[in-house]
Amino acid sequence: MRILTLIVAGLLSCNTMATQGDHIVGGTVGYGFNDLDGIENYSSEGDNFVYDIYYRHMWHDNFGVEAGYFSGDAGLGTVLTSIFTGIKNVEYSGYRLTLHGEYILSDRNRLYAKLGASANELSYERGSIFGSDEISLSNENNVDLYTAVGWEVRFHSGFGMNIEYQYIPIDELTAQNVNFGISYQF
Repeated sequence: MRILTLIVAGLLSCNTMATQGDHIVGGTVGYGFNDLDGIENYSSEGDNFVYDIYYRHMWHDNFGVEAGYFSGDAGLGTVLTSIFTGIKNVEYSGYRLTLHGEYILSDRNRLYAKLGASANELSYERGSIFGSDEISLSNENNVDLYTAVGWEVRFHSGFGMNIEYQYIPIDELTAQNVNFGISYQF
């Protein structure tokens, strides 16, 4: 236990790595809400669990480009409401490329925004209400908008933590998520 404490303390307070590079890798996990509209005779609001992994290259102190992969899956609320709406197994995923801009509040704190495009895949099952045998599968691919805003704390060791709000319109689904994440700058 003493060794683990020394390793964690060393990573968080390491001054020998004070010069940070232009590369950042990270990931986030979160929870959010989605709204599935535009389908005749069907409308569904629900929740989802989401994760996101990314690589960012900062070409300037305040600007960079980020490539990532994200995925969302139906949450417990969506499973329960599918009984009444007829929409089941809502899943989405996609690759994204965004511009990343930061406003540095202090040495460690910064606000950021991401704006770009994502190549998405959305799939769900559509059936009759209360579990009739009538089910049709839908699987759609499209390129859509990807936006996020957040707050990040970056430690001198290169590690960082962040919280962000994502707004992702995917075909007829609109996902709004709150994610928590970690990253490492090298």
